[in-house]
Amino acid sequence: MTMSDQARLSPVSVSIDNPEEWASIMDQMSADNGAPSVLTPELLTDTVGSAVPMLFDADVSGNMDPLRGIFADQVIAQCQHHSGCLNGDAPTSSVLHLVGTPMHEGRPALRVHLLIKTRGRDGSEGVNSQFWDFAVGAQVVVGQSTCPNCGAPLGDGQLICDHCHANVGRAVDAPLIVTRLELY
Repeated sequence: MTMSDQARLSPVSVSIDNPEEWASIMDQMSADNGAPSVLTPELLTDTVGSAVPMLFDADVSGNMDPLRGIFADQVIAQCQHHSGCLNGDAPTSSVLHLVGTPMHEGRPALRVHLLIKTRGRDGSEGVNSQFWDFAVGAQVVVGQSTCPNCGAPLGDGQLICDHCHANVGRAVDAPLIVTRLELY
């Protein structure tokens, strides 16, 4: 990974503009699924801080494989279909607004509105508005770093070995998964 790749994928700062709503939303999530939530504001902001640069980088490169593990398969497919819609901008920070707890596959999700500050290729500043729904404690399929079949090295998130064509995906538990993404 080059220095410019590291800078491009560095986490962005994230804040929550309505933290007073956290307890109420977590109570609602717990009531809907019967179990106390293990989600914390820090887990949410850390996840978003890492995921936003990955999303913007994937949008520019057209390679959605690195999104595996944070974004659900249907969101990755959506991003692949709409590749380039983020205009090549780079995220600089994000402010989250806690919205509520819609149901996703019979379980409550956490919906947040993201205002992502961006910098264009020409240096201009902008704001990108998105809604993300997070499933808490979901399972996702991720790739491996080397093929267990032939030992060939694999790219981030790659699910099929380029060398022997083996399926290298494996299911893992993830604390937060973006199950829905709406761009505005």
